Amino acid sequence: MDRDKLFRTIQMYGFAIDEIVLYLDTHPNCQHALNYYHKYNELKREAVEEYNRLYGPLTSRQVKSREKWTWTNEPWPWERSAD
Repeated sequence: MDRDKLFRTIQMYGFAIDEIVLYLDTHPNCQHALNYYHKYNELKREAVEEYNRLYGPLTSRQVKSREKWTWTNEPWPWERSAD
């Protein structure tokens, strides 16, 4: 999956999670909604891991390197390439 598509997928999962959290706040016993939350939370986690592996960290808190600060090595996730 290319960088932009993967980034949009992560945003989509984040939006779905935000919306279901609002629903769960008022329907805490809805098992279907809770299952949906866990499904999309896992999908987002996997997508973020893939993005980190392929393109670098999405946030500065995801920098793993102990030798060099790598957050500024690539364009930030929200920056589009000029190509």
